[in-house]
Amino acid sequence: MKTQTQTQRRHAAGFTLVELAVVVAIMVVLAALTLALLPSLHANQNIKKTKVQIAMLEAGLESYRFDNGSYPVSTDAEGRKGDEVLYKHLYYDGYEAKQAGASSPRIYLASLDPENSTKSDQAWIEGRGAQARIVDPWSEPYRYRSGDSPNAENPDFDLWSCGPDKKTSADPKDSSRMNDIKRGDN
Repeated sequence: MKTQTQTQRRHAAGFTLVELAVVVAIMVVLAALTLALLPSLHANQNIKKTKVQIAMLEAGLESYRFDNGSYPVSTDAEGRKGDEVLYKHLYYDGYEAKQAGASSPRIYLASLDPENSTKSDQAWIEGRGAQARIVDPWSEPYRYRSGDSPNAENPDFDLWSCGPDKKTSADPKDSSRMNDIKRGDN
């Protein structure tokens, strides 16, 4: 004959409804925390990606200056057409020379090739050919102006992204430049 203790032990082997509810509640809280953190993680990733891209553009500009004696000229005070200047001088002119059969065409930043950039996580080129644009992770064009342009902050060149708010100003003191990501930002 079974005692009451043996019967209770047999039924105690499973989970109670309360225990299952606690486990589900913990899982829901953990999922909510994870989902709440994802946007900030994505934003930080975009900022880091922008800084890497700016460093790559800077390196291409330094190589260009070494070969040509000066940086590409862009007198646009707000730098709105700066990405077009960069694309033309750092990639497209060398690409055209290569297509024309030049013996030693110089492409200063090969990662600006629209065919290759879409295959990597550096997909920062929109469009094709001479009309391609260099864009940041928020799909806004990079800004560039050479040091002799109005409102230039640096004697050589200014290079920046409008950042997550997609706003900037030619005036370095304007508050809309708070979220800009500039060359030299760490």
